[in-house]
Amino acid sequence: MSARPGIVLAVDQGSSSSRCLALDPALRPLGLASRPVTSTFPRPGWVEHDPAELLASVLGAVADALGQSGAGWADVAAIGLAAQTETFVVWERASGRPVYPAISWRDGRAAGRCDELRRAGHEPGIRERTGLPLQPAFTAAKLSWLLGELPGARRRAAAGDLLFGDVNCWLTWNLSAGRAHVTEPSMAARTMLFSLSGSAWDPELLELFGVPAAMLPSVTGTAGRLAVTDPGACGGRAVIGASAGDQQAALFGQRCWSAGMAKLTLGTGAFLWCHAGAAPPARVPDGVVSSCAWRLDGVPDMGAAYALEGFVPNAGGVTAWLRRLGVLADGRWPVIRDGAIGDAARRGASAGPWCVPALFGLGTPRWGAQSRADLFGLTAASTPADVAEAALLGVAFQVADAIDAVAQGISQPFRSIRLDGAMSRNDSLLRAIADLSGTVLERPPAGEVTALGAGALAGLGAGLWDLDALGRLAFPAGDVVRPALPAGARAAARAAWQEVLSRSLAAGGAP
Repeated sequence: MSARPGIVLAVDQGSSSSRCLALDPALRPLGLASRPVTSTFPRPGWVEHDPAELLASVLGAVADALGQSGAGWADVAAIGLAAQTETFVVWERASGRPVYPAISWRDGRAAGRCDELRRAGHEPGIRERTGLPLQPAFTAAKLSWLLGELPGARRRAAAGDLLFGDVNCWLTWNLSAGRAHVTEPSMAARTMLFSLSGSAWDPELLELFGVPAAMLPSVTGTAGRLAVTDPGACGGRAVIGASAGDQQAALFGQRCWSAGMAKLTLGTGAFLWCHAGAAPPARVPDGVVSSCAWRLDGVPDMGAAYALEGFVPNAGGVTAWLRRLGVLADGRWPVIRDGAIGDAARRGASAGPWCVPALFGLGTPRWGAQSRADLFGLTAASTPADVAEAALLGVAFQVADAIDAVAQGISQPFRSIRLDGAMSRNDSLLRAIADLSGTVLERPPAGEVTALGAGALAGLGAGLWDLDALGRLAFPAGDVVRPALPAGARAAARAAWQEVLSRSLAAGGAP
């Protein structure tokens, strides 16, 4: 693709691990390394990370990937960063020390504040400005909580002594030894402080949430010369050529470069993203998120891209929960039996087992705020395998609901949805999602799609290749999962699920 030597380091910083993929100039993998990341749960509904561990895990994965590739920092032409969206850090400008743990996208501590704003009538205006529903998954209400919780924090933030950033912003600050405090639109758009149409921080939203502008990073394009790493901070000097949210990077890595194309990442949560065109979508269905996918300043035929998102916070996280309960042995996957959906359709909502695994809320389209799992219809004969199957089937139903909701915002039905993420290896889950949604699923053989997208964006930003060269690379189709469930059984199962879901929401006091 380019005669220029060098490799690209593509980082994927997630909720459970930090991964680094070393790529050659043709985007072929040279090394892949992963370091685990710990989540802590100090109170029900609260989820946090240690910011120092996030940074150390990335540095460790980078060093390991470089070692595997047989390369050194002198060989690195660019770095691409992708990270969990909405998770954020607040730190001291002078010392670089975090003042509080990183608060996760899964954290629901600000649900009460969101309810207050909703009752005060602010939800329509927030949604119009940001494309986001007024939900605690997004950053603003939690950042406002933190600034009110720590003595003097809001005053220090207004003076510029405290800085705010998403995970990529935190990584970039540290990799550049504090020289670059930057973010980009795909991450900024998830804060609920950013105007989607204006592509800038929104003064009225900053006032509403009590967030001082002085603590916010500057907003660059998604790809470009965003920063330069400092050898003292990471061992070498290289251009950070791209920064993006993990789902946005996966959308790019899956080659969903034109409107109507979609991907589904099945990781800790499930994230359906559909390319919605070069402008913010004019029609956004209820419960669906409208967001910026990327802004590629100076890249011909690409520019800005926006997306519709169906967000389900519970996917792989349900598997970890089942293992903690002892329902599943370590390393085992829950499995949905062939015929399980037909059984659910025949017995209906009155007989179980059913599970609504809303451990971190529900997401699209109902956005129930409870942080719990409800089990219905267990009997003396129920087994751990029954509980595990019901929980995974609950994930499949939630994903199907999200697919239906997003489909209402596009002009034509999905031709197919491309898959990635660790849970996409669970064939029984894929069959259930295809059957319940009536949608064709495509699982490309390319691994590490999020990192691949970050690397491709970094190469664009550093001028290693252009979009035409990227497009000429082969992208094999991979496995295809087609729906096989009869339409009548699908409709009966989905109707029973909606009844069970309504019962769960009513029990939780949801509106």
